[in-house]
Order: sequence, then C-alpha cells, then structure tokens
Amino acid sequence: MYKEQKHARLKIFSIVLSLIILLTEIFIYVPKVQAENKQEVTEPSKEPEENSTPEPSKEPEESSTPEPSKEPEESSTPEPSKEPEGTNTPEPSKEPEESSTPEPSKEPESTSTPEPSKEPVKNIKHLDKVKGVSLTRYSTHSIKITWKKNKKAKFYRVYYSRKKNSKGHLAGVTKNLQYRVKNLKNNTDYYFYVIAGKTKKVSENDSYPSGIVHMKTRKYIRKTIFAGDSITKGIMDYGMLNRFSIKGKKKVVAAISLNTITFRTRRVFGGMTGLQKIIAEKPSRVYMMLGINEVHYRRINDMLSDYRSMIQAIKKSSPGTDIVLCAISPVTRTERARHSGFWQLPVFNKRLKGLADKTNTRYFDYTGFLQDSGGYLKTQYAARDGYHWVPSVYPKFASVVSKYDKSLDE
Repeated sequence: MYKEQKHARLKIFSIVLSLIILLTEIFIYVPKVQAENKQEVTEPSKEPEENSTPEPSKEPEESSTPEPSKEPEESSTPEPSKEPEGTNTPEPSKEPEESSTPEPSKEPESTSTPEPSKEPVKNIKHLDKVKGVSLTRYSTHSIKITWKKNKKAKFYRVYYSRKKNSKGHLAGVTKNLQYRVKNLKNNTDYYFYVIAGKTKKVSENDSYPSGIVHMKTRKYIRKTIFAGDSITKGIMDYGMLNRFSIKGKKKVVAAISLNTITFRTRRVFGGMTGLQKIIAEKPSRVYMMLGINEVHYRRINDMLSDYRSMIQAIKKSSPGTDIVLCAISPVTRTERARHSGFWQLPVFNKRLKGLADKTNTRYFDYTGFLQDSGGYLKTQYAARDGYHWVPSVYPKFASVVSKYDKSLDE
C-alpha cells in the first residue's frame, strides 16, 4: 500500500515537473517569436531568410513529449506574423503613388496635341500666286507695279523692301491690277511682290507671295505720247497739250492719213516711222488712236493683226511703256450713210478691247461724250467731213483722258 502511494506521488511529481519545464519553455519561446515577428515588420526584405530559418527543426528538441510540443507550434504559427505583413505590404504605399501618377498630367497633353491644328490646315486652299508682275518707272520717287488678274481674288496687297530676302513692308491694298508706290528714295534698290486675297485684311486663304521684281530708282521725268492720225494731230494743232492734267512731258506722234499700216511704214517723224519714234522715246505711257482712215474698207482681222505687231514691237524694245489702245471715234449719221463700211466701227472697237485683254494692254473707250442717242457723232462736235472734230471738242477730250490717266496710277 505504501509503495503504491509512493509510486503515485512520484508519478504526480514527474507530471508537475514536466508541466513546469513545459511552461518554462513556453515563456522562453513566445518572447523569442514575438521578437522575430517585430524584426520581420521592420525588415521586410529579410522575409525570405526568416522563412528559410531552421526553426521547425528546433521544435522537437524543445519538447520531450510530442503532445505538449504541438501547443507552442499552434501558438507560434506564422499566421500572426502575416497580419502585419499584410498591413505593411507595399500596396498601401502605391495608393498615394497612384494618386500622384502622371495620368492627370497626360489629360491636358491630349487636349494640347497638334491634332486639332492639323485638321484646318488640310482644309486651307490658298489662292493661286499672282503672275505677270512688272514694274514701270513713274517718277524719280515712285514706281508703278502691275500684274495679271487672279480670277478668285478681290484684293491685292503690294509689298516692298530694300533687301531682296527681307520681309516686305505693306505699300497698299487695291482692287485694281496696278499700284503706284510713292515716296521712295532716289538711287535706291527696291524689291516688290504681290499677294492675292479674298478679303482686304490678311487671311489664311491668301496666295503665296508672287515672284520678286526689282528696280533701282533714279532721276526720271515722266513722258506721255499720243500717237495716231489727223484727229490725234489736232491735239497739237489746236494747242491742247497743256489742257491735259498729266504730269511730266507730253508729246504727239501723229500725222494726216496714217493708219495701222502706214504708221509702221511712213517715215514722217524725222526720218522715222511712228512706231520707231515711240520706241526711241521710250515713254511711260502711249495712247494709240488709229483706225478711222481704214475701218470702212479694210478687214477687221487685218487691222487687229497690224495692231498686234506694233504692240509686240513696243513691248520688246520698251517694256516699261504702258500701252493704251483707244476706241475709234464715231462718225455722223450722214457719214455713215456715205460710207457703208463704217458699220464695222462698233464691231472693231469691241474686237480691239478683246485684243487688249489678250496682250495685257489697256483699252480706253472715251467716246461716250461724243455720241448721240443713236451712237453717231454729235453734229455740233463734227467738222464738215463728218468724222473730224471741231476745236471745242479737244478740251473735253483732254479732261476725259486726264481723269482716266489718273485712275491708272492710283
């Protein structure tokens, strides 16, 4: 009996001792695990090393019995350590990064991309360049620039500069096919170009600049010539040159009975023909008044061919001369009845206008003040022959021509 009690006591004692040892190991192991967990939180980069530590191999050494050793394993499982890892993973740190990512900055970039500006550029259609730009010396301090018509243009802007490749200064805007640039310095090089537009102000549809033309200013006296037959000669015979308010010198190159043939063949101007005299004078402008001595019997095509030959000769030898083709004066009703061929007169005038358009010259019909309601020469303006003018007509003629001449240079 005594032995059984003693054996029971020893068994209880061994159990108690085992419990004490187990509790001691628990108190030692738990702080160690907590310390390791803290180290994992502060040093996340060492997680792979902690996970590969040989801690599991120590578990059987810490407990002598398998049952109690499972209790600390359950309490020391790495599950609690994963919680701080989850809260301290780099994901939360990415959230502010996402809010500060460059995505918002890309939105204005997309709105400021050049795409919208390219769309209207593709739709812009510029007018054709201005062609046929040429210069005429008008005076010592002015140069006249002319050009061919651009069908779609309503305005033309004229630019000039003193250097060839520099940006031009705006001289002026006009609807006409010529413009006179004034107030230029003498003995100076100037460069000119023209831009066509649909509006008076600069527009994106404007043409590109025309070719650049050059001229150097010098002392120059303007000269105007009136060339023709006996009607034209009357300007000089009646002393009417001073009645023309045209600046510079004025001359008459005319003779009795001249026509589009004899003006080129008869040497009645100091040994020169009328055409040779014009070329020698190199005038700023010439008013050509031929045809009344032949229109009643010659073919219109032949007369126009003669005119064309004279135009070509003047342009070749005196390219700065502005050529004006004048309409043939009307004849009286009586003269029309006497020479039936005068029915061609209005037809010729219409065809002469067409020739002026084709040769880049000018056509001037001054005859409005001379005609009656039927288109014939007013009897009070006609001499006895029915087609020459009385002296009183010339002052009115000078006024009409002067007004027209001024319009060409404005």
